[in-house]
Amino acid sequence: MKQRKKQPVQTRSAILEAAGSEFSRKGYSGAGLGPIVASAGLTKGALFHHYPDKRSLAVAWATDSLAAAMESLWLTPLGGVASLDAFRSLSRARCMELQPDDATSTLVAITAETAAADPVLAAALDAVFSAWKSAISSLLERGKAAGWIHRSIQPEAEAAFYVAVFSGFTVTTKASPGESVRRTCATALEAYLETLRAQ
Repeated sequence: MKQRKKQPVQTRSAILEAAGSEFSRKGYSGAGLGPIVASAGLTKGALFHHYPDKRSLAVAWATDSLAAAMESLWLTPLGGVASLDAFRSLSRARCMELQPDDATSTLVAITAETAAADPVLAAALDAVFSAWKSAISSLLERGKAAGWIHRSIQPEAEAAFYVAVFSGFTVTTKASPGESVRRTCATALEAYLETLRAQ
């Protein structure tokens, strides 16, 4: 009998993709390992070979897949922003695109659900939040140096506030998913960002 060739990288990738879909739709507590292995087309034995339990799977997913999604959605675009108007446009676009199962909404929801109960998973999720805040803080530092952000602004504090506000928007749009709510949030965020403009 011919033995199947092991493909650990592809197997882990399939598991993390299936886990991300399950966590995004059902949260951490509601996510089941059965649906994850079924979606990945694997067995529980293959899952447990790579991840011994749901927590280790969730930590790997947050560290790998969720961090990569947030980098694509936020960190890379923020790195290319060179004006306050561009930052306002990006912020508006992200508000208007918000969906209950996108990377930003999932990050906020899983953190709210698990942070107090699981310090290991909380640390992995906090690292994703920290990278997001750092990218915004760096953008504001660049803006101060270039003269389009007010010199009195404290980038780290403003970045923390921005992330907190946007996180709140994800909750608001889950409760009221209509476009008008997203538009209201986007307009409010743009108005706040305007207060950072150099005079």
